[in-house]
Amino acid sequence: MAHLGQIATQPRPIGSDYAIKVREYLVAQLASLGGEVRVEPALGTAQNGRNFHSGIAHNIVATFAGQSNTRAVMLVAHYDSVAEGPGAADDGAGLIVILESLRAARVSGPLKNDIIVLFSDGEEARGLLGAKAFVTAHPELKDRIGLMVNLEARGSSGPSLMFETSDENGALIREFKRASPYPMASSLMASVYKLLPNDTDFTPLKAAGLTGLNFAFLETYQNYHTRLDTIENLDARSVQHMGANVHSIIRHFGNLSEMPKEAPDRVYFNPFGSWLLVYPAWLAWTIALLLPIVFSFACFRSAWSSGLTLRRTAAGLGCFLLQLLVIAGSALVAFAAAKLVTRESLEGDTFSNQLLFEGIMGIALGLGLISQRFFGQKLGFPNLAVGQLIAVSFLSVPLCSLLIGGSYVLQWPLVFAMTGMLLSLRLTGAGQRVCQLIFLIPGLLVLVPLAYMFFVALSFTYIAVAAAGFLLTVVLAMAPQLLDSLLPSWPSRAIVFVASLVLIGAGIRLSVWSKDHPRRNTLIYSVNADHNKAKWVSYDPAPDAWTGLVLGNRTTPHSDPDYTAGLLRPVLASEATSVSATPPSATVVQESTAGDLRSVRLQIGSTRGARTVIVRVPGEVELSAAGWNGNLEPVHQDSQSNAPWSLRFYNLPPEGASLELRFVARNSVRLWIADTTPGLPNIAPLAQRPDDTTPGYGSDVTLVARSIEL
Repeated sequence: MAHLGQIATQPRPIGSDYAIKVREYLVAQLASLGGEVRVEPALGTAQNGRNFHSGIAHNIVATFAGQSNTRAVMLVAHYDSVAEGPGAADDGAGLIVILESLRAARVSGPLKNDIIVLFSDGEEARGLLGAKAFVTAHPELKDRIGLMVNLEARGSSGPSLMFETSDENGALIREFKRASPYPMASSLMASVYKLLPNDTDFTPLKAAGLTGLNFAFLETYQNYHTRLDTIENLDARSVQHMGANVHSIIRHFGNLSEMPKEAPDRVYFNPFGSWLLVYPAWLAWTIALLLPIVFSFACFRSAWSSGLTLRRTAAGLGCFLLQLLVIAGSALVAFAAAKLVTRESLEGDTFSNQLLFEGIMGIALGLGLISQRFFGQKLGFPNLAVGQLIAVSFLSVPLCSLLIGGSYVLQWPLVFAMTGMLLSLRLTGAGQRVCQLIFLIPGLLVLVPLAYMFFVALSFTYIAVAAAGFLLTVVLAMAPQLLDSLLPSWPSRAIVFVASLVLIGAGIRLSVWSKDHPRRNTLIYSVNADHNKAKWVSYDPAPDAWTGLVLGNRTTPHSDPDYTAGLLRPVLASEATSVSATPPSATVVQESTAGDLRSVRLQIGSTRGARTVIVRVPGEVELSAAGWNGNLEPVHQDSQSNAPWSLRFYNLPPEGASLELRFVARNSVRLWIADTTPGLPNIAPLAQRPDDTTPGYGSDVTLVARSIEL
């Protein structure tokens, strides 16, 4: 943790002076550990729709030679941070874990395989610039690297989760289980993550064909990408958990004679603690297909003695869907009501949001128990239980088809619940309830932590509440008679509702913006050099107490492209005192037309030392190719959008950067050229930012823009 005093005391975005200082410190540390260290400057590029991101990244690469290398182990973390926070967790934690793991590995004795360290630059620059530049510069990666381990953080605490792997991970997961002393992983996370638009440095490295493991801790998301991502807020237990696993992985894979080869994906999860259960996908399919058949046959055999009937069991199956509507629906309604009262709930898994979440799920539980008793009295609890268990088992089949990595979520709770149900049919009274309780425990160990994980990973949102509502419905379906007997009377159920309302009330009471839980807002000072005028601009939906001082409290969002450098997105804006600021320079260096295609090369620079420049091309221009510093790439056309083309360059050198555009020839094209520098001018009526706010992405900058005609 002592390293963080040199790494994470202030923001270090790509190209900043502090990023350079941190780079020098990391180079010195790697060299002192015996590494062959070099800094690789390279142009990184990324295209996302109509947004182009480019910049000069300075990657740190260190090689620690093994005794008889076959294929190396590569450790990856990024050393830049967002401009809005010091990045102690994201990704200072990854940096220090690698440094300490290397030190410990060196003390533990020599390794067989090489260890390669990549401390990438520009990960936060909306383009993974450093990792992409590294992949482009090293086409030999797939043949040289046997395992890649990427370390990230999306919060400041919680267990270090292995949440993503490369494809065909069967052999890799088996070795990961052997290597890690405290593995926390889930094939559900890996399967869901593939469906999300989120990326880390792992993404381009995986696309280059590398086998790998991606780690992160997720809790206290409210600190992520804010000024609260500090050394003081970083949980040392999370660092220790990540470090213990990474060090063991280095020792294990660093001494393997042969790295894991591609093998069919496996299903894996933690049934209890850090015990990792791993099994092949064919077993999940076997369980999905055979479980309802075997259970139905066993129920048929005991139908006469247990009072089961086909008609009532079928009705019990349909009751599962009704239960889902009651539980998930009531949870969503309670969540909407809580949001209406609080107006703006805090971000992340704060204590207040935990109370709200527990209270909302308590309301859903209470209503679920009431409807469960109604259905049980109508159909008989054995018929209701059997029907609901069969309904859940039917859902296991499409789950295997769509999300095989998440199949365990339903299957293993079902296996135990069905076993307990069949055994309890032979018992009566307390013995029946004890039997159901024992076989319900494995399901609770899987489903309850997962519901909390949805709350943490998806944040406190409608999707997270709906997912937790589904899991609660499954829990009630596992042993309806047992759960009904725990709260048999109306007074006992009333206690559930009263306790839930108390939790919700406490959560609402504590949902207050403060120094520890600040509101994210945005404010930009924008200068239009063409008219020598300035405005305050905000991307927020409405002004708050601080931004309202300069924006006015009655401002409504509207498009103002003259003060957003051609961006058409609605913003809040108000007149501001103009401060003298020299606009960025733009010179046409070369121009030609071939047929209906026009090519223009511009030299863009910043006379006020800005590190970031933006060029915006009108959306109606049919751009066919674009690129910075000679790296011309074809444009991926998006016919569904007519937004302006945005081309950003990060870490602009003093001599500027060259931009080439190719587009269908037009009489004239008006471009916006802008540069941004951190900080807002100290002019009235701007007041000092209060402690209960924190800059959102892209906030607290001065933007100076001009237009040119081509």
